[in-house]
Amino acid sequence: MKGKIIVLAIVILLAVGFIVKQAIPKKYTYEAVLLDTEAKVLYKAKIPLGVKFPIKSPYSGKKTAYPAYQCAKDGTIFPYVPPPPPKEGEEVSPDYGIPKCPKDGSLDVDVPILPEGKTFIKLK
Repeated sequence: MKGKIIVLAIVILLAVGFIVKQAIPKKYTYEAVLLDTEAKVLYKAKIPLGVKFPIKSPYSGKKTAYPAYQCAKDGTIFPYVPPPPPKEGEEVSPDYGIPKCPKDGSLDVDVPILPEGKTFIKLK
């Protein structure tokens, strides 16, 4: 009888442990190329979903890191600073919130590619 109680207690503990593990929310991340606007460093980082920019950069130690984009036409690398949310009833353009090349306003932009084997590069 004592052995059955011990086995039952172990099964219950395992079941509770499994349920607790499943109840803990997972923290999803994605890899992004960021630009530290103060240190002038382009780098890769894992970013949690839903994070608000700017975020703290490991290169300047300040909240100066934004998603990086590159103009397809001339190669200009620039930070994407999200626009403030529109006010209620405010009319917005169809390209609102889409990264645009700062030189010519073109929507033809890409995420910069770091050289093979590099996790960061210093910009001039």
